[in-house]
Amino acid sequence: MPDLIDQIKTFRITIDLVMGMIIMGTTGAVIGLNIGGPLLTTTATLLGIVLGGFISMLSARRFFISVLVGTFIGAVLALWLGGPSALIIGAGSGGAIGGFIGVNIGLFRRGL
Repeated sequence: MPDLIDQIKTFRITIDLVMGMIIMGTTGAVIGLNIGGPLLTTTATLLGIVLGGFISMLSARRFFISVLVGTFIGAVLALWLGGPSALIIGAGSGGAIGGFIGVNIGLFRRGL
């Protein structure tokens, strides 16, 4: 536990940190907007920013890139197959699948 606290104290702002905070913050904002209400949107956005910053501290660049690629592919497929009303569901599903694939690729690379 003291190692994690020391790592947090000495962590610098990097492109990975900013990328993680933007991706997860945007995801939280979209979820909050779909569920409804400005308080819920603000809460979900802030929670996403904090979660994205924490995940990026764990060196999750490949994870975030796979989430972005999955989101893009899912959004394009949903728009093509289901129209504009399916866009948000397709993007969310694609991002989830992209994250799952990114985590598994990371595990396979380590040999676990």
